[in-house]
Amino acid sequence: MAVLIRRLEEPDEVESFDCGDEPLNTYLRRHAWSNQQKISIGVTYVAIDEAAPHTVIGYFTLATASVPRDASPKKYVRGLPPYDLPLVLLARHAVDHRFSGKGLGHALISEVFRIALRIADEVGCRCIVADAYRDRVDWYARYGFVPLEGAATNGPQRMFLDIRTVRLARKGSR
Repeated sequence: MAVLIRRLEEPDEVESFDCGDEPLNTYLRRHAWSNQQKISIGVTYVAIDEAAPHTVIGYFTLATASVPRDASPKKYVRGLPPYDLPLVLLARHAVDHRFSGKGLGHALISEVFRIALRIADEVGCRCIVADAYRDRVDWYARYGFVPLEGAATNGPQRMFLDIRTVRLARKGSR
């Protein structure tokens, strides 16, 4: 199966997408397109099988945000000015259950990293932040994300990844 990752397009088939999590399914089906095209608060990228060019099999949504410097892990912000840190927010990340365990989640997070590096180079951002479901914290940790202290004890775990970590990993893989 050849997978292509690109921006969500209006004709994309999203109704059959099912990752097993209704809020993630609903977001893709009902909100992703309008958030991207009409109100510009996030961009959704979709994975499609090139054999079925409009059927979504995975997706992620990115937005920009900022976080107070004091809310970031101290070792990553030492020496930085005392203002809010610009960041890329990985707002959503999901794979259709029919394609789970086939490396699609890895392909999607790799694309997140590529885009975040481009944003860091062109606009500036210090980190990627994700709100990980509690049962997915270890998955994000494999990619270098660290839990933020003071996050809520229930609901998603906010996780932080310094853009320098992504940059070093990219250099090491070449």
